[in-house]
Amino acid sequence: MVRQGLKNYFSSLRYFFTPLGTMFLGMMIGFSILIPGVLGAVGVLASGVKELAARLDLDVNALLREVWGHVTALDWSSPLSALRALLSAEWLRGTATAALETILGTDFQTFEQEIAALVTTFISSVKANFAVLFLWLAIGFIAGFFIVRFQIRKDLAKRSLWKLLLATVLNSLFTSVFVVAAGALLLLTGWSLPLSFVLLLLLVGLISLIEAYLIHGRGKVPAREIVTPKNAGLAILTNFLVFFISLLFTLLACLVNRLMGVFVGLALLEIAVTVTDLNAEAYVKYAVGEALKKRGAAEGSEAAEAPAELPEETLEAAEEAQPPEGPSEPPEEAEKAEPEHGPASE
Repeated sequence: MVRQGLKNYFSSLRYFFTPLGTMFLGMMIGFSILIPGVLGAVGVLASGVKELAARLDLDVNALLREVWGHVTALDWSSPLSALRALLSAEWLRGTATAALETILGTDFQTFEQEIAALVTTFISSVKANFAVLFLWLAIGFIAGFFIVRFQIRKDLAKRSLWKLLLATVLNSLFTSVFVVAAGALLLLTGWSLPLSFVLLLLLVGLISLIEAYLIHGRGKVPAREIVTPKNAGLAILTNFLVFFISLLFTLLACLVNRLMGVFVGLALLEIAVTVTDLNAEAYVKYAVGEALKKRGAAEGSEAAEAPAELPEETLEAAEEAQPPEGPSEPPEEAEKAEPEHGPASE
């Protein structure tokens, strides 16, 4: 089972660019909304400052240069930390206030309260546009998950519509069983947390095998060959190895570039989750296929050992072609030799 599960994972890596592509598509759509939105927010801020007094002349380009200078000053060697700082209200407020104070000089102190209200509106607009960006990233991530799941399922464990409905019912049933069992192990027993965790993992493996057997193997192979504690343990081990290998690939990508490592890790996570979810079904389908092959080979050998029975018409024709039974006629006697004719007596 472990070898088959790892083979399923590595063969599914050919769909790696599917979730990666959908995430990048979502990111591009999000940035196409974010950039004009932020530029518009800066324009609204500049227009609001100009309306405070006729003598205030705020150059939008100068304001953008000041804000961009603060953005580039962040430590982008750690992209996640820089993004957290960029999205914090304190950083946005401090950056906008410092940029306006640099441009306006002493006029900033005169209209400090009014400018603070305008900065608050600016921050709300920027955060709303970033929310749209993250929404499209999430849409790309979710779309990639369903697309890659469809592609991998088609290869590993394709099923019909009625099996899909059966799986939905079984998922609901076994989820309830798992929740009750987990509560019983963690709350009603005095076992230690590590032991309870191991038993819960074993229960997850057994549930996945039972569900896969009911969907693909019922009536084709004996349940005792599929649903065993050994197979449940091997299923958990296989899933652990799949996630561990995905983590190694992600760390290698992060060594090259952290931001790239984030997207690589998300794409590998979608593939790993899908493969681990389908490994039990793939194993049952493989076991069913092997059982059918053995059954067919056994029937073929029995047919080869049994004597071939000829049709009745063929037997009757063979009997008619045989000569009639009885004593054979004696060979004809050789013709008698003619008597010698001597000289005639006088």
